[in-house]
Amino acid sequence: MQTEPENNNRARIPAAGEAVRLLAQKGLSVCAAESCTGGLIADSFVSVPGASDVFAGSCVTYKISAKARVLGLDERKIEEDGVVSAETAKAMALGALRVFGADFALSSTGYADKSDRADIPDGTIFVALASAVKGVEAVEKLCLKSGRNENRSAAANAAVELLLQRLRTI
Repeated sequence: MQTEPENNNRARIPAAGEAVRLLAQKGLSVCAAESCTGGLIADSFVSVPGASDVFAGSCVTYKISAKARVLGLDERKIEEDGVVSAETAKAMALGALRVFGADFALSSTGYADKSDRADIPDGTIFVALASAVKGVEAVEKLCLKSGRNENRSAAANAAVELLLQRLRTI
């Protein structure tokens, strides 16, 4: 039985294709620091032909200790602000800029489903955008209501959309 080959020329997150095109057109680059999205932001870019010209890299820093070691975040500050917070998302994006030296960085942190904290609802995710020129440019709090994988995909898409909105202004 012969099957159709999978179409790998299409980004799983549609906005990534346009983002790659605009980044290339403008001679810019992007990187990511991910927690709850677990590499989906990176995957959205590398699924697009030509991404190697604009995508510097990504790191998945799931544990607080990894956020500290890889991205240079202060563990005490994370504990103070909360790992699921706008402050941590911003710090992760800035850390990714330092690690990869890109023009833009995206980040994600949150609870894709089961939260271990009563004060933070399931599906609470923060995504952020930072640039080498302006620092933190945007942070968005998402309150998602789907299942784990759907929430992760929605968060990755929201992060890429932040970048795309910014690229359309320059």
